[in-house]
Amino acid sequence: MLEQKKDATHQNSESIQMLKTGSIRRDPFIRAFLEKIPSDVEKTFTDAQLLQVKIMYGTRAKASHMVDIRTVVGAWNWQYYLVFLFGRNRRDLTRAEQTISNISRVLILLLGTFVLFCVVTVSLYLLKSFAGIDILPNFSFGLWHQLSA
Repeated sequence: MLEQKKDATHQNSESIQMLKTGSIRRDPFIRAFLEKIPSDVEKTFTDAQLLQVKIMYGTRAKASHMVDIRTVVGAWNWQYYLVFLFGRNRRDLTRAEQTISNISRVLILLLGTFVLFCVVTVSLYLLKSFAGIDILPNFSFGLWHQLSA
């Protein structure tokens, strides 16, 4: 990841150098970008504007993630790319994303509460069995017998 940051810094310094020498329009990303827009609009872009477009959309250096794994998987005639990113979400969420986020928070909270309840219940049952307390005569789940055997 440190290497990616160095590459990103190097790419940004290259872009600034291109801007100083006036060759930003020779950059592969900028050429591809300019080919997709009408020629009359293309002529209105300044080098500074093109540099900002490249910084915003052309490089991956803007976003840094705690985990950033990018690889290609495949053989012979087929290949798939695999990207796994993990990090803090710094974007503004849409209303739909906020709703999904809130629902998932509630579900995670419910699941965590259920797991905690199960752990506490089993712990109390084992503590009761260890103390020899028999609440229901002639009934046992058998957990204490399996653990003590």
